[in-house]
Amino acid sequence: MTERDELDVIAKRLQRARANVDAVTAEAREAALRALAAGTSEVLVSQKLGVTRMTVRRWVGK
Repeated sequence: MTERDELDVIAKRLQRARANVDAVTAEAREAALRALAAGTSEVLVSQKLGVTRMTVRRWVGK
């Protein structure tokens, strides 16, 4: 495999990984919004999802 072929293979893998991260982030955001609507605190949501409280607030639109 040439260096160019290797770059092509890795580029495709990276593209798939980024798409997967975007999809999982969207799922996390939706779950966070549902939990917040049910009364769960921003702090608990952020701790459970492993994101900052400010990320949770941004998802809410604050």
